[in-house]
Amino acid sequence: MAQTQAEQAFDQVVEWLEHFEDMDDPRQPGKVWYPLDEVLLLCLVAVLAGAESWVEIAEFGKKKTDLLRRFRPFAKGTPSHDQLGDLFAALDAE
Repeated sequence: MAQTQAEQAFDQVVEWLEHFEDMDDPRQPGKVWYPLDEVLLLCLVAVLAGAESWVEIAEFGKKKTDLLRRFRPFAKGTPSHDQLGDLFAALDAE
């Protein structure tokens, strides 16, 4: 049976996130409020939608939380622009 467009999109997002499963999260485990996979998904979707800064990515997250929750829980919502900048500054670029 052929997949719907939504099912194909979901599968592509899952495949993309699997690429980053082995990425080290530099944050202290007890202080992680937003899971790394959720932050990466937020950034991907926001940039694809035209966001060009941490502020725009954070705003996108606030406005499109329901969309993002189709793929991951986002139980605590989405991070602020400061939190996004801090996390990406701490990630190993390689």
